[in-house]
Amino acid sequence: MKDKIKDFGLLKTVLCSAVVLAWANDDQEDLKKSEALLKAQLGMGWTATAAFQFMGGKHAKAALEYLFPEEKLQLLTAHYIAKAVCFEYGVGAVNKPDQVNRAELLALIKSRQLALH
Repeated sequence: MKDKIKDFGLLKTVLCSAVVLAWANDDQEDLKKSEALLKAQLGMGWTATAAFQFMGGKHAKAALEYLFPEEKLQLLTAHYIAKAVCFEYGVGAVNKPDQVNRAELLALIKSRQLALH
């Protein structure tokens, strides 16, 4: 049962992060595709707003521990963006990104840069 929950959490995280990143990149075509896939996989109640709320929360961040290092950067970036957007627009009970969030993101970026060299 725990594996099913973990797998569902990862699927939800990946699908929601695709919506957030498409929005952040201002790619309307990719955003429409990402939203359609989100609804197809998780149900019609999953909207872009729901994706932002999920990605800004602790469950999405917790799912990061199950990912490979090369996958974490995109999803942590989506988490940070979603958290900032949700806070700015009052979408859900999300705290403003803080220095700890920023430091974590920058550390992951640096570690990925070092891994590529």
